[in-house]
Amino acid sequence: MSKEEVDQLLWDYRTVFTAGTASLVSTVASFPFDSVKSRLQVKHYPSIWSCAKAVFREEGIQGFFRGVFIPLITISFVRTSSFSIYVNTKESLHNSGRLADKSRIRDVALSGMAGGATSGVIISCGSAPFELVKVQRQLEYLTAVQRGLIGSAGQGGPQATTSSPPSSAAAGAKKGPPAKFQARSGFQAAADIYRHQGGIRGFYIGFPLHLTRDTLGTALYFGSYDSIRSVVNRNVSSNGSLFGVPGPFVSFLSGSTAGILSWLIVYPVDLLKTNVQQRKLSNHPKQLTGYQLFTHLLRARPPADSTKQDTAVRRFLRLYRGLGVSALRSFISHGLTWTIIEALSDRISQRTGKDVMAARG
Repeated sequence: MSKEEVDQLLWDYRTVFTAGTASLVSTVASFPFDSVKSRLQVKHYPSIWSCAKAVFREEGIQGFFRGVFIPLITISFVRTSSFSIYVNTKESLHNSGRLADKSRIRDVALSGMAGGATSGVIISCGSAPFELVKVQRQLEYLTAVQRGLIGSAGQGGPQATTSSPPSSAAAGAKKGPPAKFQARSGFQAAADIYRHQGGIRGFYIGFPLHLTRDTLGTALYFGSYDSIRSVVNRNVSSNGSLFGVPGPFVSFLSGSTAGILSWLIVYPVDLLKTNVQQRKLSNHPKQLTGYQLFTHLLRARPPADSTKQDTAVRRFLRLYRGLGVSALRSFISHGLTWTIIEALSDRISQRTGKDVMAARG
């Protein structure tokens, strides 16, 4: 291919190239934190560090990357598609004269939110089954322990929370030496869901919560990022730095800030989704909807000998269990994503002579 043909290919598929590459790198870098986050959401550990040590002790280093293969492919595809829908929605709005004034933060924020919400609604329908398989893979060791299929590593390990007590299967399990845990592949996990959870519809366990999280979260994420970059771009120097801060670090902080802000709002929804899915997948004797689990967590009292005072605020904060490691994951994942996207966009702009960022709106 000639240089002109390569340049045209890069320009035509600039979103796929930049977002796809960024997604691959950020998914691998942040996946261990996502695995710890899923555990913290369904089981009580004294701290993030104690949870990480438990994962390493019980499952080894592979426990942090359990189920990474399918997300590596699907998340990259989903994020690339999400960026494409977001960009195309904004272009449609701007071309029709709606929210097209880039000098107004309101227009920038609302157009970004519209693109993000549209992307969230469409993408969630296709991503829900893959995320369910990811959650099952991340929690399969914990689920096997709760079902009595294997013995827990160490008899003094963390106790299950009120949202995830051991299932009736564990109570009736035969006593004897614990079975050795054997991890399954993503395809085996998907086949298990299909067989035992009602066929295709089983892949949509907790889908209303998934849809709510993705629609609201993606809208806030892109709206926040566009607003932050709009303010930043008005103050950057000719070399891309902001008050002496190098351009790549500005990109990283802009992306990570948007990710953390959106995650703070939708995190309780994600926690409820993970718990609803884990209860169903582990055959928990008491199945709850998202709303029922929400009210249960707010009303459940701590043990009588608890050293912590029971307050409404403390019970509400149960909805943010595991937030610390999740915020760290968002900081790394979204910071890397936008740093790589903007770096690759600059390279494409230099090569083709066209402004990728301006074309993105």
